[in-house]
Amino acid sequence: MKRVAVIAGGSSGEAVISMKSAEMVMNNIDRTKYEPVKVVMDKTGWHAHWDGETFPVDKNDFTFKNSDGVYRFDGVFVAIHGTPGEDGILQGYFDLVGLPTTTGSVLNLSLTFNKSMTNTYLHHEGFLCARAVMLKKSDVYSVRHIINNVGLPCFVKPNRGGSSLGDSRVEKAEELPAAIEKALDVDGEVLIEELLSGTEVTCGVIRPYGRTMALPITEIVAKGKFFDFAAKYEGQSEEITPARIKEHHYNNIQRMSERIYDLLDCKGMIRADYFIKGEDIYVMEVNTVPGFSEASIIPQQAAHADISKKDLITMVIESCF
Repeated sequence: MKRVAVIAGGSSGEAVISMKSAEMVMNNIDRTKYEPVKVVMDKTGWHAHWDGETFPVDKNDFTFKNSDGVYRFDGVFVAIHGTPGEDGILQGYFDLVGLPTTTGSVLNLSLTFNKSMTNTYLHHEGFLCARAVMLKKSDVYSVRHIINNVGLPCFVKPNRGGSSLGDSRVEKAEELPAAIEKALDVDGEVLIEELLSGTEVTCGVIRPYGRTMALPITEIVAKGKFFDFAAKYEGQSEEITPARIKEHHYNNIQRMSERIYDLLDCKGMIRADYFIKGEDIYVMEVNTVPGFSEASIIPQQAAHADISKKDLITMVIESCF
């Protein structure tokens, strides 16, 4: 039986979502195959929750001591969204201590966590991406220059972040500086994109048994101006699986998602977000540690494909070990 650390927490605003994702894994993992231990990483340290007790984790080798002696893991299920679980930092650490994880490599995570770099790379590979301007905290910018490049309305978000924290939809030029500052409170880099009108969809991808496989596509209908934190986690959106889109769009998006997974050398599960504008399909983001709570999109898509939560977790773990 494999001993699997389910790591949760982190140091970003997504920590609360991370704890829900870890809870879903702990509640649904196949305990005939795996012995899961939740490990919470936060400002107080790294602590393993085992048999009703809490033990400090030795960062030298990612072990902890309990009443039976030194407890060693066989691998790690990453449920930390945002830094340090989604930007490659922990993947480098686990490479050093020799533990496989349910995500891609340091390169895969560090690239995909940077939205601007990901879109630049995918655009080079022939994918359509929204027009964008990227700013660093130290940059002096011109509102006129930004609007000339992306137009209005536009979308402002942290370049390295998730769960729509710090995101804004800007309707007027005078709103742009405040939106940039809001994003800078989350990250030192800001991505400003043209606002695409159309149908928003998202597609999960897994790799069971060595075969890259797109899950059913979900259509996102936000009740507010966009798919923000409240829409994602507080029921302020309608998530429709399968998406109500043309068949050729559906098939194209599934194949695009599989290609992105392979092109970026992803592992485990990912989710790629798109906008359909007329006959054009734009890639918006690639999420390499997507939300995995009971209400998250990936489990919904798997259920539509007749894949139980237990089997989905097993597929993700086994694809990385």
